[in-house]
Amino acid sequence: MTQHEFHILTGRYLSGNCSPEEENLLLQWLQSQPEKLDLDIKEGEKGMIEQRIWSNILLKIEPTKLKLSRSGIWAIGIAACFMCVLFFFNNQNIADQIAKNQSGIELKNTTTIDQKVVLEDGSKVILKPQSTLIFAKHFNVKQREVYLIGEAFFNVKRDISKPFIVHAGDLITEVLGTSFRIKSNESKNKIEVSVASGKVSVYTKKNSEINDRNGVILTRNQKVIYDMSSKNIIPTIVDNPQLNLASEVIKAELIFQSSPLLNVLSIMSRHYGVEIILTNPKSNECQFTADLNGLSMFTQLDLICKSIGATYEKRGTAIFITGEGCN
Repeated sequence: MTQHEFHILTGRYLSGNCSPEEENLLLQWLQSQPEKLDLDIKEGEKGMIEQRIWSNILLKIEPTKLKLSRSGIWAIGIAACFMCVLFFFNNQNIADQIAKNQSGIELKNTTTIDQKVVLEDGSKVILKPQSTLIFAKHFNVKQREVYLIGEAFFNVKRDISKPFIVHAGDLITEVLGTSFRIKSNESKNKIEVSVASGKVSVYTKKNSEINDRNGVILTRNQKVIYDMSSKNIIPTIVDNPQLNLASEVIKAELIFQSSPLLNVLSIMSRHYGVEIILTNPKSNECQFTADLNGLSMFTQLDLICKSIGATYEKRGTAIFITGEGCN
């Protein structure tokens, strides 16, 4: 069978117009192929390629016409791979997902501005330009699971019986109800997940039978950077931490008059949800006077450190302040 003939045949199959004889021909061709295609694909690229294949497979399935056998599912998977020119590896996991979700929806933001998507469960997604959200037609019936290519901000409606799961390459983010951002950057080979409120679990796909995953728990103003090549998850603090509440109480509490530094940092830590540690106990009683309202958290830290001759650094999801202390 030539490649041209193959494309015509798979096109007929995906549209539901294949005769029994043509279907048998396609399945015979499929069964004659090697179980694994040995191609030079970088490890970090596999997750993104899998997402694209999943996207094209879901879009090509006719929910009212197809009730697929196992072999039929594999035929569609291979067809979608060829149609997208994404020859990489035999992926059993994709076939399993298709078997569970025989129809799907893809939403791609082709505009130059953010687009709001309201899902069936009431969760809201702000989809960035050129980003794609993929989910099953029957989302929220048994599970809440979506696939993201690009960047989006999620505000998830709480449902303790159905965790909300977002797949972005090899990285999986799971929550019950919270708000967070996911950003996939193929050119830099990394994925970022940052939390605006609540708590999320971020982990990688399970690659072995061992009951162990590479993952972390994130809370407000925390994020992870996932390197798709090394598969390392690096927890840290978001670039611009936000106060928990914008209230008159907080504004009053951020005005300090000869306040012990330990008290100042305790108030900041409570409002930002970020642990701030003084490495030198002599700094605890240093006096600090300033109005910190309207300043970013890192600008606030700059002012505090300059006032006592100290420096600060981020270590994971905590801030460490180091100085000589006060007499």
